[in-house]
Amino acid sequence: MKSAAIDLSRHISLQIGALKLFEIWFYIPYNMKDVRFWLRIWTRIVLGIVVFVIPTGSQLIYAVRLIMSGNAEIQEVAGIINLILTELLVSLRLLDLSLRRHRVSELAEQLKCEEFQFHSPAQKRILEKAVDSSRRLFWILLCSCSSDVLVHVVVVPALHNFQTLPLKMDLVYLDVNKESYFNYLCAYQILYKPMMLATFAAVQTLPWATMTCAISQLDVLIYNLENIQDLVKATVAEKQCTENEAFRDIFKGCVLHHCSIIKFVNTIQNAFGGQLSATLCLSTGILGTTAVQMLSIESPLKNLTEVIWVLAYLSIFICNLFIDCYFGNTITVKSMHVSTVIFSCPWIELPTTLKKNLVIFIAKTQRPLVITAAKLVPVSLDTFTKTLFVLRLSRWSSGHKCDFRIRGLGFDSWVGQSIAGLFSDFRKILSSSTDSENVPGIWQ
Repeated sequence: MKSAAIDLSRHISLQIGALKLFEIWFYIPYNMKDVRFWLRIWTRIVLGIVVFVIPTGSQLIYAVRLIMSGNAEIQEVAGIINLILTELLVSLRLLDLSLRRHRVSELAEQLKCEEFQFHSPAQKRILEKAVDSSRRLFWILLCSCSSDVLVHVVVVPALHNFQTLPLKMDLVYLDVNKESYFNYLCAYQILYKPMMLATFAAVQTLPWATMTCAISQLDVLIYNLENIQDLVKATVAEKQCTENEAFRDIFKGCVLHHCSIIKFVNTIQNAFGGQLSATLCLSTGILGTTAVQMLSIESPLKNLTEVIWVLAYLSIFICNLFIDCYFGNTITVKSMHVSTVIFSCPWIELPTTLKKNLVIFIAKTQRPLVITAAKLVPVSLDTFTKTLFVLRLSRWSSGHKCDFRIRGLGFDSWVGQSIAGLFSDFRKILSSSTDSENVPGIWQ
């Protein structure tokens, strides 16, 4: 008797739930003639303006006016720009996801396909572990981002008795420093952040969840091929057939499973390719401006709270970029390993017809599954390394020689030295306690 099937839709249920919580999920469960449908539409318009347009736009206006004034400090400008880029990234990813919502629906349907369901304990353990990982990543990112924003928006301003707004804004027609507006704007800046954070966590981890599912399916396929002899024996005992017939049935199932995985990965590419390209481009800017902000903090020993916030902010975005590239790289590596596992099967004694089918399948699996950002750049560890190189983190590696290779699925020395060099350089700044007058203005 078969055991209960695993609900693979749990991979993406938290992300969809977060978007539904704030009424920005793409599908409205009401008819256009229903008043509730138009109420949802107006709610989304208002939330879109209040959460995604006004904060980003007002910060952008403030940054432009600050730079044009000629009195800007590089730390302040870098801090404002990285917040603008972060909120812009969330808005662009949400917009892209809404435009490709039919692809997301296809992914949700493919998660329910029969080829992705398995019932042996070992196979179910692989799938369950992947589901748990997907959900855990969502909560980790949401909690880490919430803690970081809490420090920036609440803790740091509170230490200064809220003398200034948590976020630098210019509302053009309103004086943000005027006492009659100040308290309301301060509350507004704190209250819009939860929705922004939940949206960021949802759109950031949705590709991770689907890629985790694809990786787990490749793991199950590899497991089935590695243990095909045991599966043949079990099938012979269950169906009372010959070994060749049992092998044919299992092999057919593996071929169908592989075709479903290819279709699923292609749908991931179509659904999230634009988002991944936006992430690669804007994350480079965010990491660069955050690093500049961190290295230009005035008297860092006296501003440890701000130092911790900026370090956490930088770490979160480096980790996000790495996880994107790591999952994409893992899919490629595991898909290439499938052909090796097939060739290792006991195929010598098989009938000629099965041998021909096996050779065709080996040839098909030799083409790797590659997820690309807008079909231009592969999402891989090599891309992650090159992104760090663009940021010129090698300059902060304290004279160590650079090694641009990544061996297997782990870090090689270049990435580790670059990131370690960043924090090493920052420790030097902490120890020297740079005075404020030594920090040049942006035009100096």
